This record gives sequence, structure tokens and C-alpha cells, in this order.
Amino acid sequence: MTEQLLVLLVCLPVIVVMAVLLYASNRDQISALMAAGEIQRTMQQVLNNTQKIDRSLDDQRRILNDAHKRISSVTKGV
Repeated sequence: MTEQLLVLLVCLPVIVVMAVLLYASNRDQISALMAAGEIQRTMQQVLNNTQKIDRSLDDQRRILNDAHKRISSVTKGV
């Protein structure tokens, strides 16, 4: 009976340590997933802002191209 008690006393701390390590690793994984989600939201905001800038530049390019065509047709006619 003392051998069984000794095995139980040895196994109990091992089980507790494994439970603590499992809990800590799960917390780290949850933290990493939350960080990844925040990075994804930030990247989406950057992408949205970039798309807005691209549209604005396309509009400006179109306006400048039209103005250039009108100016060059007037100066050629003079």
C-alpha cells in the first residue's frame, strides 16, 4: 500500500504541472489569435484607405488628361 501511495503522491504534482502548462499554452494561443485578429483589422483599414487614395488618383489623372487634351487641341488650332 505504501508503493501505491508513493505513486499517487508522485503523479499528483505531475498532473498539476501538466494542467498549469496546458492552461498557460491555451492563454498564449488565445492571445496570439486576438493579436492576429487585430492585425487583420488594421490591414483591412490600410487596404480601404489605399483603395480610396487609388480612386482619388484615378479621378485626378482622368481630369488632368481631359484638361491636357483640351489645352493641346486649343494650342494646335491657334
